[in-house]
Amino acid sequence: MKLSLTQGIATIVITLLGSGVFIVPALSATYSGWASLILWFVMAIMILPVAFVFGKLGIMYPSAGGSATFVKEAFGKKSGFATKLLYLSIIPIGPPVVIITAASYLAGAFGNQYLIEFIFLASAIILILNLMSLTISSNINIAVVITIITIISLFFIVSLFQKFHITTHDFHIIQTLGIIFWCFVGIEAMSHISHEFKNENDFFKAVVIGIIIVAFMYMAVTFSLLVFNAYGSEDKNLHSLVIVASHIMPYADKIMAIVAFIICIMALNLYVASLTRLSTTLNIGFKKALFIIMGIIFAISVFKFLFDFKIDLLITYSNGVFVLIYFLVSLAALKILKTKTSFFAVISMGIIITILGFDMIYALVSFVVFLFISQIKEKFA
Repeated sequence: MKLSLTQGIATIVITLLGSGVFIVPALSATYSGWASLILWFVMAIMILPVAFVFGKLGIMYPSAGGSATFVKEAFGKKSGFATKLLYLSIIPIGPPVVIITAASYLAGAFGNQYLIEFIFLASAIILILNLMSLTISSNINIAVVITIITIISLFFIVSLFQKFHITTHDFHIIQTLGIIFWCFVGIEAMSHISHEFKNENDFFKAVVIGIIIVAFMYMAVTFSLLVFNAYGSEDKNLHSLVIVASHIMPYADKIMAIVAFIICIMALNLYVASLTRLSTTLNIGFKKALFIIMGIIFAISVFKFLFDFKIDLLITYSNGVFVLIYFLVSLAALKILKTKTSFFAVISMGIIITILGFDMIYALVSFVVFLFISQIKEKFA
């Protein structure tokens, strides 16, 4: 069955909220205080042109190849193949962040001794969902999106009636914009399922409407955290929404833990779906690709806790990869579409690349290596 517009909007909203809604607003408030509200708006404006070009290209080239297909159409097979490998390189560094966040919320509410078990549970659920129809997952997304929007709206409304003061705070614009970008990662994942919409124009509408909804949701969450002072330390940041919820409802820790777990699972479900579909374009069977991808994600998630390396490192490297993919797609759009929107998308991503600076090294080095591999592949093909 094909996806409807409503299912598409729900999928992009749940993907962009994902694990980010449970930690990034608190980090942005920690970095820049009340000024972070402005930076959320700035990032939303910067990402909209990119959403437009993804939507337009998704309609023109509906394919499981997604971003790689767009780049191939603009710059040739070698660049397209390198982009495909670049997107697949996200497997060990991006999805584990979501699994870890999901498991950590459950562990915080029900016992840290079950952390590994919760990681396994999350991985198993995603595996099962991907073995089922994407339409089933999309229907679940609708219910989950309604739930999280209701919760965030409730937090925001209650916050408006609290006594609060807009205080001065250090302003770290580069660091804040860098971490905020993480919350708008997911547009490229939608491009891999653009061919699964009932109406080809619905893909474009779903991406743009989804971005707008998500931008308002993140600003509402950040406002609530600022009002209730639910940010500032690592412990507060990791449990920010639980702190706000505790002022509003009983058993807040367990309720928010379950909600967070479900949202993270459904967000990662689309990523795994897009990665699996992209892998099939490399002549790998769907089930084989799915089990390999989930095996890698599970292993890295467990290693994180066994060796206690920083999750910030995974987010940093992931950001660099996604920014580069967005930049390449924007360049492809500039060549194919030749519109002002695609030009603004290139400028927007160029600014973000400059902001990230050295955090782009992993992505840039990987892409150069993948270009070299694509040249060798073409030579011996």
